[in-house]
Amino acid sequence: MELKRIIGKDSKHAMELVRQEFGPDALVVSSHKVNRKFEMIVAVDITPDPSLIDQADDLLIEVQGEQKQVPCFSAVLHGEQKQGPAMTNDRAQEIVNLFKTEMRLLKKELAQLRSASAWQQHNTKTDNRFQTQVNQYELPSTSKLLILDAINNITNPTEAESRIHDLFSPSLLVSDQTPENLSGVHAIFGLTGAGKTTMIGKLATQIVTTSQRDSLTIISFADQKLGAWNQIQLICSALGIRCFRCADRQMLETIIRELPDDQCILIDTPGLNIDQTYRDIQSVVPDTLMHLLVNAEISRSSCEKLLNHSLGWDSVNIAEMSPQPDTWVLIDALSQQSQLHLWVRTTDGDFSQPVELINADRLLDDAIQRLSFTDSQDLNKTVGHPESGRQIGEETTTLDYLAGLRADPNDRSPTSAQNTQ
Repeated sequence: MELKRIIGKDSKHAMELVRQEFGPDALVVSSHKVNRKFEMIVAVDITPDPSLIDQADDLLIEVQGEQKQVPCFSAVLHGEQKQGPAMTNDRAQEIVNLFKTEMRLLKKELAQLRSASAWQQHNTKTDNRFQTQVNQYELPSTSKLLILDAINNITNPTEAESRIHDLFSPSLLVSDQTPENLSGVHAIFGLTGAGKTTMIGKLATQIVTTSQRDSLTIISFADQKLGAWNQIQLICSALGIRCFRCADRQMLETIIRELPDDQCILIDTPGLNIDQTYRDIQSVVPDTLMHLLVNAEISRSSCEKLLNHSLGWDSVNIAEMSPQPDTWVLIDALSQQSQLHLWVRTTDGDFSQPVELINADRLLDDAIQRLSFTDSQDLNKTVGHPESGRQIGEETTTLDYLAGLRADPNDRSPTSAQNTQ
């Protein structure tokens, strides 16, 4: 039995409609007025389906729509279902791709270290303390082998640090373009959560302080992340500048066409489908400057995806999430891409704190300090006199004086010795 709804002009008209459709024996469950009309709820019998008679209960379960089969994690990871339906979550697919890239890079590094094992065994007897520390530190294999070769037979920590600095310094190029004098169209790229919107807010704050607000526009392009557009609106409302939201390339082209030619435009991009977003923006404004923002402690897989790529970046920018980040993975990747230029760095989410131009020497020196070549042993090391072999300097402790290590036996008379006893 199922319920049917009949609506008429009045109760008499509704009853006539019930009799015409369901016969004189129809059972009226309820009747009342609805919006100046009369509604009747009628209970009618359902004609049984012969195909469902004497069927098992588990076969009678109604399937609500077509069930979408989502492949399991292992199937996606090993590529067993290439022709199957794609994963509904693009972010989950991105994580799987990064995981696969990370595993491939680890296998590549293991192969490099294995191929260099003969060289390491040959130099085992001559390894100094600095080479031992480098071997114990988790460095990318390419940079580790270069550093081990550079500091071979070096015993002075200052000389070792200088040798490593000279090894990587030529490949770390920097841009001296001040953020306050930006002009033209600039697109900020990066993975999800890298801090692209924060960087745009900092750049906008610096531009507004040195120029008119009417000369700056911020555009959120194809970013569907929850809260991204709201954050852009709050930033622009606080600074008193214009902002637009574009869902596709056609809308972006329309907005840029309506803006004045002297506008400085900052484009916030999504963290997914970076390749497609890059091509869309470049097709609309070919002279757009493409800036990449990466975490200071970027993973090897992210470097492989973003830096070792056919996309050309006009600058690489660093977001420091921790006070003293380990930047060796990033330095290793930049040393293999000599055409990339470093530009600015961000340290926190406070828009009042401006971005800073990257100092390549400081970045490299901070990374070298993590190798701990200079320790307490080097700082407290005493210097020997070349002629007498006696210690000199101000490092002598009170214990040395009490033990008489610096005393000359000829200076002690028998009388003083007896008095001492």
